[in-house]
Formats: sequence, C-alpha cells, structure tokens
Amino acid sequence: MLKRINKACSYFPCHKGLEDCAFCYCPFYPCKDKSLGRYIRSIKLKKNIWSCQDCNWIHKKKTADRIYKLIRRNWVTIREDIARRTRSVASLRVNT
Repeated sequence: MLKRINKACSYFPCHKGLEDCAFCYCPFYPCKDKSLGRYIRSIKLKKNIWSCQDCNWIHKKKTADRIYKLIRRNWVTIREDIARRTRSVASLRVNT
C-alpha cells in the first residue's frame, strides 16, 4: 500500500521503487555510504559531489516509519536543540 506519496510534486517520481515521500530531501545527505551513493564529477561546480540518485532507502516506508518513531521518541531533545540553534542564529543577526 502506498502512503505519503505526493503525486502533485514536480519531481515525482524522483526514484524507482518509491514507497514514501515523507522525506523529500534526505536528512542524512551526504551520508557518504558507498552502498547508497557515490561521488560524481559536477561539470557545473567543477568538483566531485555526492550523488544518491540511485538510492531509495529514505523513500522506503519502513525507513520513514523508523525515523518518525525516533523523532517522536526524542521530540523533547530535538525541540530543545532547535530552540538552542534558533537562539544562536538570532544572536548572530543581532551582532552583525
């Protein structure tokens, strides 16, 4: 059963074997796991960049469900970290 699929997305389907679009952009990019991606040469940037174009790990329902479970389990810590980072960025803006 397909869930959390956004067929209206202009990039759909971004990968073969797509099961879940909960994470449109991988929060682990660049993971540098050679079983999931590889370095390719960017002509535009004139340097090697991490490519995960053949990776569908983050788009598997089981993976997305596990990540959501971890987020729910650690929500207080995550929320505190976001607040701390927000204050840090705000202080940079004030001081410049």
